[in-house]
Amino acid sequence: MVIEDEVNNNRSSSNPNRNTQSLDNADPRFLQEQIARVFSIWSDISRLPTVGPSFAYSQYSRSDLKELIEFGKTLLELQIHLNEYWVQINNTFVQALAKSSEKAPKQYNSKQDFENYRKIAIDVFEDAFTGLFDSKEYAISCGLVLNNQYDLFTHLQRLAENNLKVLNLPTRSEMDDLSKDIHDLKKTVHDLTRKIEALKINESGNIPS
Repeated sequence: MVIEDEVNNNRSSSNPNRNTQSLDNADPRFLQEQIARVFSIWSDISRLPTVGPSFAYSQYSRSDLKELIEFGKTLLELQIHLNEYWVQINNTFVQALAKSSEKAPKQYNSKQDFENYRKIAIDVFEDAFTGLFDSKEYAISCGLVLNNQYDLFTHLQRLAENNLKVLNLPTRSEMDDLSKDIHDLKKTVHDLTRKIEALKINESGNIPS
């Protein structure tokens, strides 16, 4: 039986004309009915009741897709700015290494020669990287990298909040608002308590003994 199945499979794969002829002879009405059936099933799925998170996920899918696109753009920008950042670091290192090699002693006959080269290398690298860190280009590059990292964190936070909304869980912004409201409420209660105590003291002072 296995051999017969393999022979039949080989015959069907070796005869593509038969498959194309069967597709050509297919009834277009049948294909339209099948396509309509698929769309009908998909529409029924999209109209499922809100028993689980599927319907909510479908409602927030567009915003999630937008956040994912923005996340990808920001990630690409971060990669570009990181490359520029490390190019500056690498160029400064190479220049400092070349300059320290030029100032290095020609021969190393004693321990003092190695000590002199160590001091020269320290001074050269310190001057090179101090100049880099004080430069405007380095500040701009660091600022762009930090901004991209903050934007990535913001996109991730929004995605997490959307998923928490789907699961009917409080988001971070909602928790922050709740904490702020509780703080304001405690402050209001404290002020009212002080005013009530002050009124009691005044009333007790006005009562004749």
